[in-house]
Amino acid sequence: MNEDSKTITLPALESALANDRLVYYYQPKISLVTGKPSGAEALLRWVEPDGTIIPPAAFIPLAEEAGFITHIARAMFPKLIADLLIINDVNDSLVVSFNLTAQDFESSEMTDLIRGAILSSQFDPARLQIELTEASIIDSGKPVVRERLQNLVDMGVTLAMDDFGTGYSSIDTLSQWPFKVIKLDRDMIRRMNDCPKSTAIVQSSIRMAHALGISIIAEGIETSEIYDFLMQEGCTEAQGYWMAKPLPMAEFLGFIKKDQRWSGLPVGLIHIAQLDHIHWRKTIIDQVVNRSFDNSGSSQVQRFTAELDHTKCRLGRWIFGLGKEFKGHEAFDQLEEPHHRLHEIGKELVAAAERNAPHAEMAVLLRELTRTSSLLLSLLQELENQAAF
Repeated sequence: MNEDSKTITLPALESALANDRLVYYYQPKISLVTGKPSGAEALLRWVEPDGTIIPPAAFIPLAEEAGFITHIARAMFPKLIADLLIINDVNDSLVVSFNLTAQDFESSEMTDLIRGAILSSQFDPARLQIELTEASIIDSGKPVVRERLQNLVDMGVTLAMDDFGTGYSSIDTLSQWPFKVIKLDRDMIRRMNDCPKSTAIVQSSIRMAHALGISIIAEGIETSEIYDFLMQEGCTEAQGYWMAKPLPMAEFLGFIKKDQRWSGLPVGLIHIAQLDHIHWRKTIIDQVVNRSFDNSGSSQVQRFTAELDHTKCRLGRWIFGLGKEFKGHEAFDQLEEPHHRLHEIGKELVAAAERNAPHAEMAVLLRELTRTSSLLLSLLQELENQAAF
């Protein structure tokens, strides 16, 4: 039986669900930092008794049109959790994502299912990721949906915006909802070979995600060239047929047991770290100088917004987070001391500006800040050179 010739009807779909013919296949996601599997996306498949696989494109639109999709999501969730527990027993660092719609959260049932599974199964909620498209969020537009999703995020579940770049207001939606991951639309990734604008949008999206402190996944990777380009630009995860197609559960377990490794350690992340530091230095110098050398007579006091905690600035989050994958490189191992010293100088500068210290004293501190910054940037440049070979 050819899957294209099969007539899909709602009764047939209801029967398939009732008779356990809907299953999850798992498409691996690869970390572009470590080069190892970081998780998988759970994708629905309809498997007939004769082995015929009916793809989701053949039945999901019908389920959505009939309002049956939320019933499928609720019915399949226990199967997902059963698979997740097995996957985590094999490798407890993997994150499994699955697709829902905002409409699934218009009632409390889905939220209660997820919360109940977390509490009863005692698995780490950070290993579970919900993928939502921007379109479904905009179509719903109900405050209760955001509230329920926020409750799950507060429990540790990760929220990912699927098909980023296809909506009318992706950035605005991203700012208002508790997303920690964005997934670049596969069509945009595929257009990169022929469309410079798509390439520029992808590059800008990667930098924006890094600035916001969220992860970015590119799906639809079909060539090694695209994989390498995204890695060098600082993308954090990749998904696509070039690495692996969606796999049945047993085959996915075999896939992760192989412990295969692709290339990792994206140099692009080092370049972004340099830009982050330069932005921090410019911000603190601008604010200190404006406060100390302001002759306008304005009564408005300059507020200091530069992050002074060396572990919380963007560069610090990178050094103590994704950057640790570079541990062992001499240049990376030397970063922490000057970075910490830089923030100590920053604190001294802010304190001096607040007490209206003499300009000569301020100038000494500013020169020390720029010298330390130059040392830090030279180490990052050296690390970029070391990691490229």
